[in-house]
Amino acid sequence: MTKKANIKDVAALAGVSTATVSRYLNHDLSRMSEKTAEKVQDAITKLNYVPNLVARQMITKSSKMIAVLISNIDDYFSTELFKGVSSMLESKGYIAVMFDSNSDAAREQKLLKTIGSRMFDGLIIQPINNSHIVQESLGRKIPIVVVDRGFQSSPWPQVIADNYQSARTATKFFLDQGYKHVVVLTSELNSVSSRLERYRGIKSLTDDVDIIQIDENSYNQSAIFKELVQKIDKVKEDTLIFALKERWLLEFVPSLTMKSRIEDRRLAITGFADTKMVTQLDPNLHLVTQRPFLMGASSAELMIQGLNSDEEVQQEVIIDSKFE
Repeated sequence: MTKKANIKDVAALAGVSTATVSRYLNHDLSRMSEKTAEKVQDAITKLNYVPNLVARQMITKSSKMIAVLISNIDDYFSTELFKGVSSMLESKGYIAVMFDSNSDAAREQKLLKTIGSRMFDGLIIQPINNSHIVQESLGRKIPIVVVDRGFQSSPWPQVIADNYQSARTATKFFLDQGYKHVVVLTSELNSVSSRLERYRGIKSLTDDVDIIQIDENSYNQSAIFKELVQKIDKVKEDTLIFALKERWLLEFVPSLTMKSRIEDRRLAITGFADTKMVTQLDPNLHLVTQRPFLMGASSAELMIQGLNSDEEVQQEVIIDSKFE
């Protein structure tokens, strides 16, 4: 049986110390030349050396794995968020491990306990619970970066969108067109900061606002549409439907567009959307688009800075949205 190569064999073949091989395996190339790195890689390839990850983790106290807890994998936004995180982390030698809370606060707490009991180097989270519950559920202190849903006076760095301003910009556009009444379609506001900021942006310009809050995990589409129609029909003013999440645009745009045409009344629809699916349903819609991939990549960048630098990490990064 062929003897399995170890780190000493790699060091001997490359003509370097085991410490140099260890630094190479941990992607710490700052103290070696490109030529030395190539020699180590050649030795690894020739010996078919596979590092013992468990042993390496025990020595370095680092797994090179980052937990990424997103709110709902079914949402395009969350999926793109994770792609951005994963892309940036992989480019720096880290692995992103995704967890899905499915928009459930209790499930998020359970997953946080799981993450806290494993050897993750850090956590990037799109949170549902408040910061106190997040830390308490984790059970230990690890580097954390918050993404999409920021905390007021956040104890951790966070990457968020300009939710208040973008919702305000979109609302002003339609108010200037003569629309008076606004009906907001949203998942439950609770304490989710991004939704609250969007709602506040709308309310900053008008008080003629109705709101329909939808439970993502248990709702009746026809019942919601019936309530929506009632809120539209109770006023004579031209009405703007503002969806704070793309999912609700996809659910209700076709029916709303048909109602508007049948009754020949002024009914505008807008909201937050990051795919082309909504505009395929109605190419004339004006929508707010965000950049979830960039938000994810930016949060990963903050995490890497925090793990590998003694310098203070930027506490808040705001990613601009676009209304068009």
